[in-house]
Amino acid sequence: MNDAQLRCFHVAATEESITRAAARLGISQPTVSAQIKILEEGYGVQLFRRVGRRIELTDFGAHLKVITERIYAAQEEARELLVGHQNLSKGHLRIGAVGPYHVLPILQELRIKYPDVTFSLRVGNSAAIFEAMARYDIDIGIMADLKPGDSRFHIQLLRRDEIALLVQRDHPFAAREMVSCSELANQTIIIREQGSVTRSAFLNALIAADLSMPTFLDIESREATKEAVACGFGIAPVLRSEAGEDRRCALVSIAPPTPSFDEYVACSRDLVRTPLIKAFIEAASTVCDRIATPRQIAAHATDRPR
Repeated sequence: MNDAQLRCFHVAATEESITRAAARLGISQPTVSAQIKILEEGYGVQLFRRVGRRIELTDFGAHLKVITERIYAAQEEARELLVGHQNLSKGHLRIGAVGPYHVLPILQELRIKYPDVTFSLRVGNSAAIFEAMARYDIDIGIMADLKPGDSRFHIQLLRRDEIALLVQRDHPFAAREMVSCSELANQTIIIREQGSVTRSAFLNALIAADLSMPTFLDIESREATKEAVACGFGIAPVLRSEAGEDRRCALVSIAPPTPSFDEYVACSRDLVRTPLIKAFIEAASTVCDRIATPRQIAAHATDRPR
């Protein structure tokens, strides 16, 4: 096995096409096919099967692609490290976050120093973002419910966020500054999907208070949750940082102990020293210092890379 054979397989698997793989590699289609055939015959395996005019990975081929993704991701990291050693001017970051409110201030800070750096952003709940980071589908994630100390990842505290109640402007709670959890028993609570840390933190607060559970209405997205509140379907626990502005709704505090949780910036430990990731983490530290309370600053200092 040599790199040419492995690269032809990897690009064909990524593109799901011998034709597109040849175009991307700048070689002929027969050459790509021949390199893959040598790999298959040399090890007695089938990596692809033809489905009409396209190719499809076999189960064995899918396993091999997971490995080649790590190989070529590592090569790209090495290239970025070498190219960016003298001048970090360009690059592309794949970012996952639990919401745009959490990541855009960091990207704004990064853009001041490196205006030509580009990014793609995936938004989802913390469980989905963590899974994407573990699979190397994203370079860096901003999420909650992480425990510093996992040796696979660099994890850095970003902020602590409180949960409040979003209610329709005509709801009796809208005129109040604060509501206790015990007053929620007869309410319909619009709550996020499984995997949402907002959901789990809010439910844990109800359980800790030993309260009877209210009626729940599960809705998957933040946008749909807010719209459901505005239309009078119920009230919703939301993060203060994500509440936004909507004249149809009001944000009401939850009486102490107010449910809250920490949010983190995280990436695979083997990426943390690449120039672009390092620059992003430094920007996150700047944003963290800007928004942190004194208690958070003390906790944050222990999480920074030394």
